[in-house]
Amino acid sequence: MEFHFLDRFQQMAPPAGGDVLKMASAPGVIPFSAGNPSAETFPLKEMEQVTKELFARQGAAALFQYGLSEGYGPLRELLQNRMVGKHGTGREFDQLMVTSGGQQVIQLFTRLMVEAGDAVIVEEPTFMGALNTFRSAGARIRPVPMEPDGMDLDRLENLLKEEKQIKFIYVITTFQNPTGFSTSMEKRKAIYQLAQKYDVMILEDNPYFELRISGEYQPPLKSLDEEGRVIFAGSLSKILSPGVRLGYAQAHKDVIARMTMLKQAGDVHSNLFFQAVAAEYFARYDLDAHISACTALYKEKRDRMLSLLEKNLPEGVTFSRPEGGLFVWLQLPEGLDGTDLAARCAQNKVAVVPGAVFLADSTQVSAGVRLNYSTPSHEQIDRGVEILAGCVREIMG
Repeated sequence: MEFHFLDRFQQMAPPAGGDVLKMASAPGVIPFSAGNPSAETFPLKEMEQVTKELFARQGAAALFQYGLSEGYGPLRELLQNRMVGKHGTGREFDQLMVTSGGQQVIQLFTRLMVEAGDAVIVEEPTFMGALNTFRSAGARIRPVPMEPDGMDLDRLENLLKEEKQIKFIYVITTFQNPTGFSTSMEKRKAIYQLAQKYDVMILEDNPYFELRISGEYQPPLKSLDEEGRVIFAGSLSKILSPGVRLGYAQAHKDVIARMTMLKQAGDVHSNLFFQAVAAEYFARYDLDAHISACTALYKEKRDRMLSLLEKNLPEGVTFSRPEGGLFVWLQLPEGLDGTDLAARCAQNKVAVVPGAVFLADSTQVSAGVRLNYSTPSHEQIDRGVEILAGCVREIMG
């Protein structure tokens, strides 16, 4: 049978650069391509205890029935209180809804706002899952170069002047995927002011912001929002477990109401059982202490990888030095192709993600590759960097 798919779906990139992530799970492969938190950080014993007590107290009927599309009430309240009290986000007009991962916030807001032909401004490089969501909506993706302290503001304003159908600016403000860069507070303010000046909305995707290893804390861009212009996309994947598939959106109540209707027409509601488990865990245990334990582990791994990259890579190769999150961005000298490096690494059983998959036009050449330090063991980091450096030398001749 011949299938006739919509043209815009032909533009979607395959998951994480094709077979790279599949290869990462193969025996003997060093998974620098992963986007996962370390399994060592999952609070298994605590969640086991929480689950037992929930079953004993509430019974199966309460945990396995249908729930509200906007999310389990106790979890919504706990997340809203944390965001307001700890991070300064949320005004009287804001509400919070629970989603099936942070990715669903991007998908719901895009469905709400974007028609085919509309423009979305993104950082470049940026998260491929968001790019594919925008492609699937038929959006014209307009990239702005990502600098170590955030978007190139001159290029951003030029685009805002040129384009007449911009629906929103998409930013990953803290420990960006894939670069590990964080947008400075000065640029966060400037991006918000430009959004006000040209009357566009901002989708702030911030799944890593609580995983700060070093440096000075920066509140979310949403904390600047006094008019409901910013939609905050958060996630429990990196601080609790990705398998529970829980995220959240904090936005103006009118936006949340419409996103809730779209969610109801999609998956009805996120997994109620895991929402109850997460709420009970947050109420019973010290989440900040758990996050501190996660970042202590990631500091060891990050520092180990950065030290080895510094020691082993040839001159002319640069890499980011993230203050948190999960990723390091390695940049080859101009004229070289990160896809070639990824292929050569794969031949030597090291999986890295080629930078081209993070571009608005994934057919262009990128000299970058993304490395992950949270998933591999110390031994894998040692061996993987050694192999990676050897592949870099071969690419550079």
